[in-house]
Amino acid sequence: MHVEGLESVLSDEGWVYASAPPVEPGDPGRFHALFGRDSLITALQVLPARPDVARATLRALAARQGTREDAITMEAPGKIGHEFRDAPPESFVQAGWPDAGRFAYYGTADATSWFLVVAGALGEPVEGWDAAAAWLVRELEAGGGLLRHSPGRFGLTQQGWRDTISGTHGGGIARADGTLAPAPLADADTQAVTVAALRAAAKLSGDDAWLRRAEALRAAISAAFGPDVMAVDPDGAVPGAGSQLGWLLWADAYEPAGELADRLCRPDVLTGHGLRTLCSTAAAFEPHGYHRGAVWPFDCLLGWGGLRAAGRHEAAGRVRAGVLSALDELGRFPELYAVSDRVEPIPISNRVQAWTVGARWAFEHDWDGRT
Repeated sequence: MHVEGLESVLSDEGWVYASAPPVEPGDPGRFHALFGRDSLITALQVLPARPDVARATLRALAARQGTREDAITMEAPGKIGHEFRDAPPESFVQAGWPDAGRFAYYGTADATSWFLVVAGALGEPVEGWDAAAAWLVRELEAGGGLLRHSPGRFGLTQQGWRDTISGTHGGGIARADGTLAPAPLADADTQAVTVAALRAAAKLSGDDAWLRRAEALRAAISAAFGPDVMAVDPDGAVPGAGSQLGWLLWADAYEPAGELADRLCRPDVLTGHGLRTLCSTAAAFEPHGYHRGAVWPFDCLLGWGGLRAAGRHEAAGRVRAGVLSALDELGRFPELYAVSDRVEPIPISNRVQAWTVGARWAFEHDWDGRT
């Protein structure tokens, strides 16, 4: 089945680049590489139409799966990597990255979870799933029941999908005073997909012990988080309602779900063109902020699925219609955009982002990735 825009982000081997190279003047095109999280989410989004993409992406990441401990690259046995390139990005070189050759960086909190989710959705034997699941168990035990992340010597200081090095352009998860929340950090988005990953491990293994682990994590999330909590840092809850509530609903990772759905549907999060990453009433809100106010189509797809799972079909319909309208207005497949009284492009946004390609197809074909 044809997926509009997909060929522009597919490698010759069939796995997904996170973005196309620049397609017009001003297009950053920054992520034309194999990324764990981005490539896997795109593969899930187009799975009903193109299962071959999921197979190729899982195979490529399994071939690069961690086998040893490395404090510089953050590689660990079973861990799925964050980013692979022929040479390191300039930001890493400027920070002192020691290797001038091929770049393999494993600083990600959730790519391993997404690997298991996609493997479970594909429903076929996948090399490396058991090592990936074992990595999750070790990390949850080390984190006291939550999956927490800390920076290595180089690279990202926050490593959930709201990842950042310095917080520039409104990146990452911030406290009310605008400073980045410190490590070790447990963000809601990562906890949500990890619940889904543990359930996928049960499906892949046939062992209900993984379901018990999923329920234990779900209970820990329900105790530590809430409608106005973005993450948990060493000092406690980091406040902020936003699109992470949709992730928790999508994964059925929190009880009671109704209070999350109620908060997600309030107008400071649910706009006419999708879900804000951070509510407009938060102290750290920036309407053009990368992770602190902007709207991401892929992120909205999970929120759409979560709202449907919670029975909020009218609100879910608003999300779907609003994102598709914004994409029609902006053209191509932008990484993210701002919403004020209208839709506004954001200069740092890639013009063709793979998981926006996938989100558009999934919205149009009533597929939210929930299995």
